[in-house]
Amino acid sequence: MQTRLFRNLLLAMMVGCAPLASAETGVGDQTIALGQSIALSGALGDLGKEYQAGAQFYFDQVNALGGIAGRKIKLVSLDDGYDTNKALENTKRLVEQDKVFAIFGQFGTGITQSSLPLTTAAGIPLFAPYTGADALRDNGNRYLFHIRASYGQEMEKMVEQLVGIGIHDIAVVYQNDSFGKAGLLGAEQALARRNLKPAALGAIEMPAVDTKAALEAVAKVRPSAIILSTAGKPSVSFIRDYLKTGQPTQFYALSVVSSRQLVKELGAASHGIAIAQVMPSPWRSSNAVVREYQQVLAKANTKDYSYTALEGFIAAKIFVEALKRTGKDLTREKLIASLEGMRNYDAGGLVVDFGPKKRNGSTYVDLSIIS
Repeated sequence: MQTRLFRNLLLAMMVGCAPLASAETGVGDQTIALGQSIALSGALGDLGKEYQAGAQFYFDQVNALGGIAGRKIKLVSLDDGYDTNKALENTKRLVEQDKVFAIFGQFGTGITQSSLPLTTAAGIPLFAPYTGADALRDNGNRYLFHIRASYGQEMEKMVEQLVGIGIHDIAVVYQNDSFGKAGLLGAEQALARRNLKPAALGAIEMPAVDTKAALEAVAKVRPSAIILSTAGKPSVSFIRDYLKTGQPTQFYALSVVSSRQLVKELGAASHGIAIAQVMPSPWRSSNAVVREYQQVLAKANTKDYSYTALEGFIAAKIFVEALKRTGKDLTREKLIASLEGMRNYDAGGLVVDFGPKKRNGSTYVDLSIIS
C-alpha cells in the first residue's frame, strides 16, 4: 500500500513538473522576457530613448489588457551608449543571465552585426533591429526579421528626388563607422545608377563626433545638396558647423536622424531639412496605427510625438501580433513560423510582408521636410 502510494505521488510530481521542464527559455507562466541593447546615453542616446519609449508604450497597453495568453511582456533594456563592445556584453548577459525569449529592437548597425552570431548560435529570434544596413538584409539569417526599409532604398529615394529637380553636385557626409559606411555605400550606388559620383566625401570621426575634416572636405566644393549618413549628435554638429560657413545648400538625411532633436537643438535653422522616413508620419492621424499611438500617448498625458518612437511602437505591435498568432504554447520556432506566415499584414498604415525566405518586411520610404 505504501509502495503504491509512493509511486502515485512520484507520478503526480513528474506530471506536474513536465510543463516547467519543457517550457521555452524566457517564457514563464506569467511573463515573456524580451531583451535589447540600446543607446540610452552617448551620441545616439536621444534616439534610443525615443525608440525604447515607443515600444514600452505599446507593451504597457498590452499588459494592462491582460497580456498575451495571460502572460505580461517584460522588456529588459540595457544601455550600451552606442558602443559595440558594451553592446556585445549586454547581449551576452541577456542571453546567458536574463535568459530572454527574443531580442527586440537591437539598436544600430555595428551593434546588430556584432551580436547576431551570438543570438543565431543560441537560436534566438532578433526582431526589428534599428538599422537599414543592406548587408544585414542579404545574409539569409533565418532568425533576423526587419520591419524598416534599407538604407539603400532610402538613398535611392533621396537621390531620385534631387536629380529629378536638376541637382547633380551632391556631397555625402557619413559617420566613420559601420552604420555611416553602410549609408555611404547606398548613396554611392544610387548616384552610380545615374552615372554620377559624390561631389565630395566627408567623414565624421566617431565616437568623438569630430566634424572638422568632413567640414573642410565638403565646404571647399560648395555642393548644392549634402546627403547625411549620420544620426543623433553627429547630424546636429555637422549641420550647425556647415551653416556657419554661410554657404547655401540643401540637407538630406536618413530616417535614423531624429527630427525632434534637430528642431530642439537647431531651432529655426532646422527648417528645410529633408528626411527620408520609413514610417508614416506620427502627426498624420489618417493612419489607424498613428491614431492608436496618439491615443496611447494621450492617456500618458503627452503629445511628444516622433518618428523614432512611432517605429518602436509599430515594431512592438507587429511583434505582439506574431505572439498572438503563435498561441499559448509559445516557442521560438513557433514564433518564427508565425512571423513567416505574416503575409501583407497591415499594422494600420504600414504593411509588412514576411515569408519562409523573406525577412525584409517593408520597403516603405517617404520624404518629409522640417517646416
